[in-house]
Amino acid sequence: MTLDEMRKVVSKDPETKNLSLLDIDIYKVFQYLQDRDQHMVKDGYQPVLRTDPYIEIVYRPTKEKAEELRRQKIREHLKFYDSEVYIQDASLSRFEVTNDEREKAYKLSLEFVENYRKDKYIKGLYIFGKYATGKSYLLSAIAQELAEKNISVLFVYMPDLVRSIRQGMNEGNLEQRINQLKQADVLMMDDIGGENMSPWFRDEILVPVMQYRLSAQLPVFMTSNFEYVQLVEALTVNKDEMNRVKAARLIQRLKDLMTYVKLTQDQYKG
Repeated sequence: MTLDEMRKVVSKDPETKNLSLLDIDIYKVFQYLQDRDQHMVKDGYQPVLRTDPYIEIVYRPTKEKAEELRRQKIREHLKFYDSEVYIQDASLSRFEVTNDEREKAYKLSLEFVENYRKDKYIKGLYIFGKYATGKSYLLSAIAQELAEKNISVLFVYMPDLVRSIRQGMNEGNLEQRINQLKQADVLMMDDIGGENMSPWFRDEILVPVMQYRLSAQLPVFMTSNFEYVQLVEALTVNKDEMNRVKAARLIQRLKDLMTYVKLTQDQYKG
């Protein structure tokens, strides 16, 4: 095909008819139109014509490829403590704001995601609510939003953590497992109070981890079915005064680490 014939094709196409093109650009634009019309896709990338500051063909990921890349980035930065118990399709944009409490939770979550930096400490969230109010959904959404921004997150399902710590004692790598909790850039603990916790686990695992993160100014997020006062009772395993005092000390560290938000209204399972 001659240059004039190519120019005619380019000048008739709705996407390119208004472009002022030098002869040197005609072939490039013509080739783009050919690839576009043939739905040319290479390894998940499709051609796009860029006209500013100069004419060039660039390849951008298809919708499917973009989702694959997003998931890949999440997998690279969202780590789990033995089990992947989280809501994979959770998103802050789909978190329904139906009352003032949910609006506060949404705004604080978005503020953290947008403003987090390693050199600037921001408190995490203690997300309280009854069953099916969206606690785990919101936590999963925050985790994935952070991972998409290349921020490392350690996501922990509390009942699994208790079992994992016991396993670490048997395998001789308990200190390594505890250090993971202490040193993660952002630590997320789902469903605290829902596990069978011993006084030893509370005092020798949770308290040192929370104290370390408080001193190092490393953010913590938690979800729970319990308000703080209820959580004191849940963590007072032996129900004596000494255990109640120890549980209360842990709760004080949680208050120092996190902003309390309450979720109501049955929107999602959590």
